[in-house]
Amino acid sequence: MKQKLLWFFKSFIWLSVLLLILDFVSKKVVEAAQSDFAVIPGFFYISYTTNTGAAWSMFENATWLLAIISAVAGIGMIVYFVLKFKTLRPWTRVALMMMIAGAWGNFIDRAFYPDGVIDFLSLHFGSYIFPTFNVADSCLSVGIVLLLLVSLLEEYYENKKKKTTEATK
Repeated sequence: MKQKLLWFFKSFIWLSVLLLILDFVSKKVVEAAQSDFAVIPGFFYISYTTNTGAAWSMFENATWLLAIISAVAGIGMIVYFVLKFKTLRPWTRVALMMMIAGAWGNFIDRAFYPDGVIDFLSLHFGSYIFPTFNVADSCLSVGIVLLLLVSLLEEYYENKKKKTTEATK
């Protein structure tokens, strides 16, 4: 049992489950309240809205197409995670678990809510208002950036190691 529990924590599957629950609960709380308020006036607001499209309302009203894309992406990332598990570094596992939570969080909204994805996090930069987003969107974005950073750092250190090895020959 101890070995399985250790594997569960090292796999970071718990992170994906936790983020998916956080996404679901936060959307339900905001949906129930349906009120807008400033968290940091002039910068960060909670503002309930729905979106039938993707980022910046692209592909608006293509809910089922986006649901299918979310499901396929979620399944693809899970398959990749399972197949490559032993060779994945911890930060890569974290990034994948964040992206999986994000894909499934938005899939749930698209598949089960006719009004689309529930968005509520709103950032204002002067007169510019960034498109409203949610926890799942944040998970996807942070997971992608983390995966890129990890990949770039791994490549950098591999090249550095290769140059050091070649210099000592």
